[in-house]
Amino acid sequence: MPYINLIQEQRLASQANERKSKTFFFIFVGALVASGAAFGLFSMETILISRKADTIEAQNKKNAPLVLQIDQNAKDLADLSPRLKTLEDAATITSRWDRILNHLALQTPPSTWLTGLRCVGADPTKAIQVNFIGVATAQSPIGEFIMRLQNLHDLDNVNLKFTNEKMVVTSKAIEFEIDSELAGTADHGLKSDTQGDVQK
Repeated sequence: MPYINLIQEQRLASQANERKSKTFFFIFVGALVASGAAFGLFSMETILISRKADTIEAQNKKNAPLVLQIDQNAKDLADLSPRLKTLEDAATITSRWDRILNHLALQTPPSTWLTGLRCVGADPTKAIQVNFIGVATAQSPIGEFIMRLQNLHDLDNVNLKFTNEKMVVTSKAIEFEIDSELAGTADHGLKSDTQGDVQK
């Protein structure tokens, strides 16, 4: 009897070992399947990412000439911008002078004559100085001329510098000089030592 009981215990132990072995086997197979699935998923993601990278690289190669052209255009624009600004500034100042000379042609009072026009722009941080030099038969046309110059928006700070009686040919006349500033030329970046002097 004791011998039979021992066989029974051995069988129970053997069955328990078989159950444990099967459990460990299923766990191993499950882990193996999960690892295989994870590996497959990572492989698919790697392939997809690689394809996307290839597509992006192909687009970059295709766009490379456009990028180079954009860079070249940016460099050309940077090179031409100072010239364009200089031309725009020159056009602005030229249009101002056109208006000023047209105003002088139409608004100089009778019995008043301009004999000189002086322009000095030595300091780019200050407005260009414009001096009107001339003669008149009396003081009143000079005052009228100053008021007409003050009505011109292209000139600022129009002031009489001096008047002086002088002989012109055989009669007396009043020589005058009027100071003013060319509007909008302060801090305009004009070249220093720009000086013009026009005398009749």
